[in-house]
Amino acid sequence: MRIRLSQRGGALLITLAIMMVLTMAAIIAVDSAQTDIELSFNQVRSDQAFYIAQAGFEHAVTELNNDHDWRAGFSQYQFGDGAYTVILIDSSVQASLGDTVIVRSLGQATDASTMIEVIMLEAKYHPLYYHAIYAGNETEYDPSVDTQTWYSEMTFGGTGTDRDIIDGDIFFNGNINFSEGSELDGSAYAGGDYDGNAPTGSTNTNQDYLEPPDLLAEDYATNADFFVGGTSPWDANGYLPPTDPRHIFVKEYRADLATEVGYDFDNTNYFFGDPWEGWGINQVSVSAAGNEKVYFVDGNLWIEPNGTTSELIKSPVDGTQITVVVRGNIYFSDDLLYDNNETDGIAFIAMTDGESYTDQNGNSQYDVGEPLLHDDGDGIYEGPIEGSGNIRFGDPNGGPLGHIYSYLYAENNFEDYVLDGPNGDPQNFAVTGLLSAGNHMDINRDFGGMHSQMRVTYDDRLQKGTLDLPGLPKHGSTETSGWIQVAWREI
Repeated sequence: MRIRLSQRGGALLITLAIMMVLTMAAIIAVDSAQTDIELSFNQVRSDQAFYIAQAGFEHAVTELNNDHDWRAGFSQYQFGDGAYTVILIDSSVQASLGDTVIVRSLGQATDASTMIEVIMLEAKYHPLYYHAIYAGNETEYDPSVDTQTWYSEMTFGGTGTDRDIIDGDIFFNGNINFSEGSELDGSAYAGGDYDGNAPTGSTNTNQDYLEPPDLLAEDYATNADFFVGGTSPWDANGYLPPTDPRHIFVKEYRADLATEVGYDFDNTNYFFGDPWEGWGINQVSVSAAGNEKVYFVDGNLWIEPNGTTSELIKSPVDGTQITVVVRGNIYFSDDLLYDNNETDGIAFIAMTDGESYTDQNGNSQYDVGEPLLHDDGDGIYEGPIEGSGNIRFGDPNGGPLGHIYSYLYAENNFEDYVLDGPNGDPQNFAVTGLLSAGNHMDINRDFGGMHSQMRVTYDDRLQKGTLDLPGLPKHGSTETSGWIQVAWREI
């Protein structure tokens, strides 16, 4: 009997112990669930605070775009179930900021708060000049309507040492694809979709149309500091006097360039080179009187010396800083190197001569049926046979290109014909600065199952404000400016 009572007592103790364990487990589970709920609510409130702070920042940018001197900020501005407070700090408060402005936006939601801090820089130039690559792709669809049909794709590829490398942001009004081992060290902004390797920055799709600049509104033919054309005082060799700042251009220097491939030209051909600096016009020495100026060239322009490399020499103390606007095509057939990579800077702009076309078969002349650009409405091409507003890479007789240091914008197309021989395989090329076109970018890098590298490195001195080039198209119209983000962080 005692044994049975003892067994019953032990069973009771075990049952009580199990009940206590289960009760504690239930309490812990409820407490954990409560904690998870609280954490979830905290995350929701934190997210709300972040989005409210972002709304405050965007409100501030709108005010800055309307009035670049606006610094008033906002105090407890109601937004949804919360509020934001925005303060702006510029060089009047912190002298070291220079031309930049710090925007701090504090978002508050219930008992949560988040602050974002963005460093802004007033954009002196059209937004295309803040990208490593820009292509407006303007003939693919009408930006004024909602329906967008993307026919074009900008594709990068290659592996190993032959892979394409883009260092800087990209805007393309179409689809972007980084395949194989290609790399984008920056952010992608696509009017369509983005596929392939992830960029180091952000991926932004279905972006609003970033309209190309209106070069006609700039009226370069009238406003440029120097005009280069048929009325310039050329001597029998096609040279200008050494005392004339325009002596860095030579008229019809090489007539042999077109012979092997049968080019036809309606425009006069000029060459970027200095005949007064040695032999072969491969060196360019910009005079002090010609520095920080805009040159307007009425015809085609070639970077193709008899030597192997074009380069700036004898830069002024503050560097060679010029803009060359060409009403015609620009042909890069050789390197173009700076004398001083820290202070030198050149921008080239190729603008159309009223009408131009897309050279679909790559023969460098207009053929009936090729798409027209800037047509006057009659559907008939009446411009020069070689077209205008294009930048073309590659020697027409074949050969390597090398490295181009400059900011390049073609109102029509950028065309890549860097070949080993006039009909050979593609060869590598590199650009440090900017590569851009208002319409298409025709890049030919694939051949026989292989790939030839394209490397574009954005020269961020324009963005930082440490380089100022004259005559570049403005943001929006010639009278307005916008703002760009230099840095962003969440506090």
